[in-house]
Amino acid sequence: MTDNLNNGNPKLKNVDPRKLVVLMELIKKAEGKSIDELLPLIISTNKKLQEQNLTFTKDESEIMIDILTKNLSPKEKAQFNMLRKLMLK
Repeated sequence: MTDNLNNGNPKLKNVDPRKLVVLMELIKKAEGKSIDELLPLIISTNKKLQEQNLTFTKDESEIMIDILTKNLSPKEKAQFNMLRKLMLK
């Protein structure tokens, strides 16, 4: 399954396979979720990575956000981006 993700996005070509597994789990869990449900999933995923002494790079995080928000409405994307900015402060 990570092969499909990797082939679908060339930016993920050099991502650690352990990170891809975590990303795939996140994508599966996030499918059909609202913004309110996405944020806790992302936080949980970051904790899981930390437990494995891994972190997403800025580029990997951007790819993850693009994948997770691609099916959101413009309004939901704007809300998500606003919340994300608040979390980064």
